[in-house]
Amino acid sequence: MLDNVSHFIRGYSLCATSKPRNRKPGLYTPLLVPSHPWESISMDFVGGLPLSRKGHDYLYIVIDMFNKMWILTPCKKEITVEQQLIFSSKTFWFILVFLFLL
Repeated sequence: MLDNVSHFIRGYSLCATSKPRNRKPGLYTPLLVPSHPWESISMDFVGGLPLSRKGHDYLYIVIDMFNKMWILTPCKKEITVEQQLIFSSKTFWFILVFLFLL
């Protein structure tokens, strides 16, 4: 049975190509460099912070990958989808106004 398994694995092309020694080390695809502000953004939540006076313990962060500008919005750990959409829409309008003023 061991011979059958090893013969199958040697003949299976996916196993042969996915081994680390058969691939070049590094990133699979390089990240594209944005050419304009707010063309590429990253969004994330950062938590475990001490409570603020308004009871916020998390931050909703939006980062522009072109010029590394960021927007921080305080929020709570228990956030609903509706609240996340409100954060996203506020951020979207902020970005539109910022681009209009440029």
